[in-house]
Amino acid sequence: MIYGHGDDTFRYSDKMKLNFSSNVYAWADLSGLKEHLMQHFEVVSHYPEAEPSSLEKMLAEYLGVPENMVMITSGANDAIYLIAQLYKGWASIIPQPTFTAFEYACKIFDHLISYDRKDELELMPEDRIYWICNPNNPTGNVLVKPLVNRIIRQNPRYLYVVDQSYADYTLRPMLKPSEMVDCYNLMLIGSLSKKYCIPGLRLGYVFSSPIIIDRLRQIRQPWSVNAMALEAGKYVLSNHVQMIPDLKEYLMEAQRLRQELADIDGIKVLKTDTNFMLVFIEFAEVLELKNWLIHHHGILIRDVSDFRGLDNHYFRIMARTKEDDNQLVAAIREFKKWKEDNP
Repeated sequence: MIYGHGDDTFRYSDKMKLNFSSNVYAWADLSGLKEHLMQHFEVVSHYPEAEPSSLEKMLAEYLGVPENMVMITSGANDAIYLIAQLYKGWASIIPQPTFTAFEYACKIFDHLISYDRKDELELMPEDRIYWICNPNNPTGNVLVKPLVNRIIRQNPRYLYVVDQSYADYTLRPMLKPSEMVDCYNLMLIGSLSKKYCIPGLRLGYVFSSPIIIDRLRQIRQPWSVNAMALEAGKYVLSNHVQMIPDLKEYLMEAQRLRQELADIDGIKVLKTDTNFMLVFIEFAEVLELKNWLIHHHGILIRDVSDFRGLDNHYFRIMARTKEDDNQLVAAIREFKKWKEDNP
């Protein structure tokens, strides 16, 4: 079901030299965290907290919200599945293309799903959830904060899940939990894994009304967040770790890469407000390009043909360094020439 979901470097570890397939910043200085975890390695010998209350308290203080409005999860993905479970059998509006986990989770828990916003008012039941990924994966575009805020507040009859997992990868303003404490139809998902560049440790959270958080906690499995992840979460929050040193400069490189790719005949790149972007290749299927890049240059890209609304000509990449990005552009130009010479 989730083949291809996320970073599939494990399939190409013996060949990969440059990973463009993950959206998580690849050069974070994790030395302080590594040292801390080694000093506290004994936590793996004991069960973690059945409910991660100590980290939830720290996160609530960090976000400036009451503790009963925050719940820690084993990654943002865990939060998505718990929400879908809590509202089993509801109607869900999932505009496309977007993060595939929304659909996967809703299907498991028998949601009536609409992918088209044009006719939902006439066809969908009143008990409905709108799923919004902002910044959106895989496109990288961002809905403006005032618009999102207004939509949620003007429609209190409906529930809104806003996944802001990539909030730290854009300069566009995002919803702040401290500004939304009076909004009872919002479930805001955040990702400490992405913010602190530790996706392997799986740390996410949900911010919502005390009633919704209490109901989510009732269905969360005990010991769902492992001891090492909890220790890492406490360290990064208490030390105010900044993993991306210069986000503005990094995003400028992403825009430069976008333009370099767009200059290739037969390549179209969608507008992005983040470090990652969605690319359309006209002259080949993406699986052929992906295999060619990994075998000839050790470059890994993300095939997004499994996203609803996209076909086998779309791929997603994350900006890296200027040198790495130039290698990617040159490799795609080389692939294009190879295709022309081998029709």
